[in-house]
Amino acid sequence: MAKDLSQSKWHGIPRQDIAWYPTVDADACIGCELCYVTCGREVYEISLLDRDRRKAKVERPYNCMVGCSTCAVVCPTQAISFPSRDIVLQLEREYKIFKLVHAEAKEKRDKAASLVTRQEAEEKIAGTSSQVRVRIAGVFGEKRFLVKLQDLIKGRPYDIVDLQLHVPTLKGLLENTPAYMDFGVVSTTQEDVTTFLNELRAIVTENDLVWVEQR
Repeated sequence: MAKDLSQSKWHGIPRQDIAWYPTVDADACIGCELCYVTCGREVYEISLLDRDRRKAKVERPYNCMVGCSTCAVVCPTQAISFPSRDIVLQLEREYKIFKLVHAEAKEKRDKAASLVTRQEAEEKIAGTSSQVRVRIAGVFGEKRFLVKLQDLIKGRPYDIVDLQLHVPTLKGLLENTPAYMDFGVVSTTQEDVTTFLNELRAIVTENDLVWVEQR
């Protein structure tokens, strides 16, 4: 359903106080419908006179953007006309709109800057890893590796989750048979875990274990 903007305002001026809208010369109009398609503010409707004849009709004049005359520019028969732009200039002086325009411009700039900041934040979040799955392998035996993991996360915004130790047999583990361990590394505050992973890698290396993969 077409929106009626007749009760809107143009920089504080009631739209109905501004006589800026198109007029169509029905005799000159050939019903090409270019104005109807070109106007994005639904000013026009097309009247079907009979099976083959169409005419453009200004249905919602106050929907027209003040100062816009694109439809007249593209009309192939110059069937569309607008009033003199002097009426707009007179209203600008009479209502002293530029103070309001400056405020609107500032609001637009602030909104654009806020959008940029939001996009940058979203890109930063998208580029960070707050959760990583890790697999390490080697001989765990009596290395107290889990205790060292506990010490690493103590008092810090990180945690080790869903830890699984895969060993052939319990006796094999005690006899230093190679095994592998899977676990998740997460940030409890949604921070990037990259720096923490570097520390974790160091502990893995110090204990003669192998960092198999992270994903």
